[in-house]
Amino acid sequence: MKGRADYHIHSSVSDGVNSPEEIVDYVEKNTGLDVIAIADHDSIKGGITARDYALAKGYRVQVIPGEEISTLRGHLVGLFITKRIKRYTGLINTIKAIHGEGGICIVPHPLSWLTTSIGESSFRRVMAHRDPDVYFDAVELINPAVAGKITDAKAKKLNDQLWKLPVTGASDAHDLEGIGTAYTLFKGKTAEEFKESIVKGTTDFGGRYWTFRENLGIFMKKAKKFKFFSKYY
Repeated sequence: MKGRADYHIHSSVSDGVNSPEEIVDYVEKNTGLDVIAIADHDSIKGGITARDYALAKGYRVQVIPGEEISTLRGHLVGLFITKRIKRYTGLINTIKAIHGEGGICIVPHPLSWLTTSIGESSFRRVMAHRDPDVYFDAVELINPAVAGKITDAKAKKLNDQLWKLPVTGASDAHDLEGIGTAYTLFKGKTAEEFKESIVKGTTDFGGRYWTFRENLGIFMKKAKKFKFFSKYY
């Protein structure tokens, strides 16, 4: 049986519209997702809050603490971590910090020029690195937003030919409606089985891209809530 995970969700702790608790309630009651992660920008607070809330409520959905970390070479998602990773440091040091916590690192929206993303030269550097702790655990090959839609096909081709990394999909959702529109398929139903599937390279991905109206809708929600992001940027 295949489980479904969406590990790339943003809450109001960073630039998402909804609170961690609202996200967990929505996933539990309105989706078939088995595992989620709150991966806020440069903060682990939302992920910890969501995990503890799901446990306290006795929900079926399992929540992984995570963080979308701003490195000097682009964004990197760290999962199964319990301490915040320092932002704006080198990519290599960020990868080592994630693995040092026993976590896994996934490259979100690779190659995208619409958001801060890891490019081909950084992939080559990591793949050629001799330190056994320096490697990407997986690459996100479907991201429903415009950032992913433009470059996902190229990333998939490069992964098939060169990188040969385990594959994932995730929504990069900033509102409730976006959650689960893209996802990772894995063997099992639990967070640990999700992690094991990534490590073993048995994951797959599915989902769809957002329409122009959906992209515009989330932009307007964020603009209204955060007054054009002045609270964070």
